Formats: sequence, structure tokens, C-alpha cells
Amino acid sequence: MDSSPAKSNIRLLLLADNEASRLACKYALSQNQDYAFEIFEAESGCQGLKMARTLQPDCILLGRHLPDMQSAEFLSELPEFSPERTLPVVMLAAPDTRAAHESHTGSFLVKISDNSQMKELSAEVLWAMRERQVMQDTSNAQDKLRESEAKYRNLVQYLPVITYIASLETPGKLLYVSPQISQLGYPSEDWLENPDGLLKRVHQDDLAITIEAYAHTYEHHAPLRCEYRLIDNNGKPCWFLDEANVVRDETGESLFLQGVLVDISKDKETELELFYYRQRLEELVVKRTQQLEKQCDILRSANANLDEALIALKESHSKLRISETRFRLLLESVGEGIIGLDGGGSCTFANHSALAMLGYTEDEVLSRDVQAMLGSMISLELIHSKEEPWIENSFGYSSNSNNIQIFHRKDGSRFLVECASYPIECNGVIDSSVLVFRDVTESQAQFRKLAYRASHDPLTGLINRSEFERRLVLVLAGMHSGENEHVLCFLDPGRYPDSQRDALD
Repeated sequence: MDSSPAKSNIRLLLLADNEASRLACKYALSQNQDYAFEIFEAESGCQGLKMARTLQPDCILLGRHLPDMQSAEFLSELPEFSPERTLPVVMLAAPDTRAAHESHTGSFLVKISDNSQMKELSAEVLWAMRERQVMQDTSNAQDKLRESEAKYRNLVQYLPVITYIASLETPGKLLYVSPQISQLGYPSEDWLENPDGLLKRVHQDDLAITIEAYAHTYEHHAPLRCEYRLIDNNGKPCWFLDEANVVRDETGESLFLQGVLVDISKDKETELELFYYRQRLEELVVKRTQQLEKQCDILRSANANLDEALIALKESHSKLRISETRFRLLLESVGEGIIGLDGGGSCTFANHSALAMLGYTEDEVLSRDVQAMLGSMISLELIHSKEEPWIENSFGYSSNSNNIQIFHRKDGSRFLVECASYPIECNGVIDSSVLVFRDVTESQAQFRKLAYRASHDPLTGLINRSEFERRLVLVLAGMHSGENEHVLCFLDPGRYPDSQRDALD
């Protein structure tokens, strides 16, 4: 690694109209081993004045002859182009070109001008001037450093933490502590004079871990982070967070330990409260968990019972569906018509026989008013009182002992049925009924024929003796009420000729 010090950099404005002069001057400057020159070249006075304004060089090397102005004119105009500071100007003399090429150390006789006078100087004067400038810059930098240190110290004194600097040679020895340490009731001098520093006021319960943390930092020069309690002058412990780092120089050498003490007493109190609440919450969680486990056991037992009940209910429903299917098949297989009615008289069920007799489909009869659908009903006695066929009689409702009624089909035709109604009781309340009927049109016609033959003479068509006696008894029974009058006529066909008997017939 190259340990030689860095060269000082000097910015030069070289102003000469002769290119050979500029080359010779640059060659002479390049032979100096102590300084590094940054050279800017100009060929005319106007160009040089502009570059002096924009580049602000450390020095101007000015040739005696310029193509556009004299050297004195350039020096008179230079302050206008550099009003911030006075630029040193070195006047270049004519070099001995031959000697320069022979020795390769060509030197120039130079003159410096401050716009009021010109003195003949060697090139070494310029170097000494640059060294003085460097010393001046160093002094200014030190002044700024002291000013920055003062600002840093003022800033530290207003921070809400305690800052300190501890020695690395004597473990625990404090080199500096901020005034905020007075919050513990001790002046800063007591902490600085005590060789143990902070360790002297550490709580006994925290002393072991604090010494261990400091020992690790001093041994390995590692960062420090530790929480411990310091005892104030009233004997009250205060919690602090101690964080510190080892400060090193440019070469990596450890200088001192710099750290801060942050008061965390309120945080510790909050942490203690949180610990209490956390412990209380855990107890409540355990208690609640036990209650939930008991409730879960109860729910599991209830679920098991519910599962058993559901299984039994499914079995019951299955049996009920099977029974319902069998019952429906039984209802569908009988020849009588069966219609189910709800409490309002609407149809809830109709078997195939009923639908076939009425001429409806199942969708057409469900939820319909049964009485309106079947039409008016008429008793058999009313039908028998008419000579015309019963299907052509007018309709009127009346009950009879035989429970014979007339139903309407979908196409408007009517037929004679024998029906019966059976109420259905549920929980002591009759909420529906069943109507059972069968078509008795043919049987009633046959019955009427048999009844007619039993009461009439087949030859003459007149009523026979038995029917005459039955009607006579009815007439005689009606005479006692005094409401009706009756007349009896007796005709003997045997006393008349055959022609008259035919007329009587």
C-alpha cells in the first residue's frame, strides 16, 4: 500500500500566445514532485479574462505579449472579472530554451503583480504561498470543527437522554456525562470523579448482568445494550436502557466508548401492568376454555342424541313413506272414487277411479272446490217423481237416507252416485274429510225396473194389489191430518163389452 502523502492540487491559468512557451512552462511545472498542477490554457487576453471568471483558478501565469491586449491592460481589467478575491499573477520571462532542453529542469524568472506593484520572484515563492494557503485552510477547518463541537455539545444538553463518554483503558471510568444526569440527584462531577462510573449506582439485583455486558464490550469492543436500574439520591430505583458504541479513528484504532442512557421507567411500569393483565387474561382464558369444554361435551352429547333421533326419524319417515305408498296403492286399486278435502272443502287427493268417473286429471282437481266442481246434488226421490229420464231433470240439493247424489263430469254430463263422507279428526279437531262415492247409475236403473215390476201388473201395466194396499194405507193415514182430500173410484172391467174395456184401458 502506498503510504506517501497526497499531493496538493493547484489550479493554474496559463495565458500566453506562443504555444512553445506554454509547452515549456507545463514541462517545467511537471518536474515538481510536491504539487500537482491543473493547468487551463488561454491564447488571448479576452479568453483569459472569461476563464478567470468562470474557473476561479488559484494563480494566473501571464505572458508578456498577448495578441489582443498588453499585459498591463489585462491586469487592470482582471479585478472586474474576479471581484470576490485578488488572484495572484505570475509574469513569465523568456526562457532559455537551449538550457532547458539540456538540463530538463528549465526554470522561469517570474514576476508577481497585485495590481499595484510587480516583484521578481522565483517559482519557489509560489509554492511557499500555496503552503501558507493550505495552513490557512487547515486553521479555518479547525475553527469550523470547534464551532461544530460547540453546536453538538449544546444539542446534547437539550436531548431527553443522558449521553456519556467512557474510557476504554479504565473500565467504567467516565470521561464526559451530559447535564441530564442531574435527574438522579447527583452532580456531574461525582460521576466523573468516581472510577466505577455508572456501575457504582447500579441496583444490586442488576449489577451482575451489567458488569457482564460491560466486560463483553471492553473485551471485544462490541456494541453495548443493557437494561438496568440506577439508584437516585433518594434511594428510588429508575430503569434505564444503556446503548453504546466504540468510536474509532481513521485507522480503525478504538478511541472511547460513547453511549446514551434512556429512562424507561414508565415503559417498565407499563410492561408490568401488561404482564398482570396478560396473566389475568390467561386465567380467564383457562376458565373460559374449561367452560367451553363442558359446553362442548354437552353439545356432543346433544348431537349424539340428535343423531339418534334423526336416525329414528329417518326410519320413521321411511316407514311412513312406505306406508303412504301402500295406502296410496290401496286407494288407487279400489273401484270406488275417493276424494280428500281440507277444512275449506278444497280437494287434496283424488284416486284414479274418481278421476276416471269425473273425467279430470289430477292437476285439474287439486286445490279446487269440490262442491263447485261436482255441481248441485239431487236426491233419488226427486228423480223418481218425474216421468222423464232423471238425467234431464232440473238439479236441486237435498239429502236422503240412501245418500244417493248426482255429480257433474268435466264434459257437463251427470251421473248418479252413492256417496259417503267421513270426517278426519286430529288432536280433537276435525280439519279434513274423505268423500267416497261409486257410480250407481246402472244399479239404480236396475233397481227401478225391479221395483216397478214388483208393484205393477206386467200384463196391464197397472199397480198390483200389494202396491194398491200400500198406497191406500198412505192415503188413509193422510186423511186424519185434514190437509188432503181423496177420491176412490172402482171400475169392474168384466161388466163392459170388450170394446169398452179396450177404451177403459
